[in-house]
Amino acid sequence: MKEEAQSMTQRLYQTLLNQNEVLADIISQQQILHAGVMAKNWEQVERAVSTVNMLSERFSALENDRTAVFALLCPKDPDDIYAVTRAVSSVFKRPIMEVFHQVRQKLAVSKIENDVLNEYIRITQGFLQGVFETVLPQRRNTLYSPAGTVVKTQPESVVVNTVI
Repeated sequence: MKEEAQSMTQRLYQTLLNQNEVLADIISQQQILHAGVMAKNWEQVERAVSTVNMLSERFSALENDRTAVFALLCPKDPDDIYAVTRAVSSVFKRPIMEVFHQVRQKLAVSKIENDVLNEYIRITQGFLQGVFETVLPQRRNTLYSPAGTVVKTQPESVVVNTVI
């Protein structure tokens, strides 16, 4: 039984290390994605989105593995890292906690990167919506949904024969 617990502990530690590495790659790709959007380099954006999607799938699989190991090590409270570390060998407690906190920190950084990009896109979309409402006055009509709420029309494709 003790050997099995040590094997689970090593598996958990390796899973956390792998998550940490994948998150570092995701953050790097998010920064590339952000730079591509700002530079309007759509090929770079497409490559970065594809890579982030692949890395996200890898992280999701690792997260499933981590939660399974947490449940095996501490079936009474598998969501509490402190309860889980009480079930592991003292040699692994500190390294597991350190890597776990690094993973949580990188998750927070990744969320911030996403929020920054989403805010930029929201502001840009609002700006373009205003431009289209000014340029295409026939689209200024008020539209209502079947529920009776006002619906803002989305900009349609427009070809402009000039460089802005």
